[in-house]
Amino acid sequence: MIGSLRGSVLERTEDSTALIEVAGVGYVVSVTPRTLAELEPGSPVFVYVHHHIR
Repeated sequence: MIGSLRGSVLERTEDSTALIEVAGVGYVVSVTPRTLAELEPGSPVFVYVHHHIR
């Protein structure tokens, strides 16, 4: 299970998701609107994640 991601923000969308690149792999992460507002494309980021499998 993945517990955290450290990388850079590639993009963010209006539906509260962000694309975070870690070592060449892009992860689409759902975040709260407050967190999304703090994520600037191109900036470094560290986030804790919860892996939810449906």
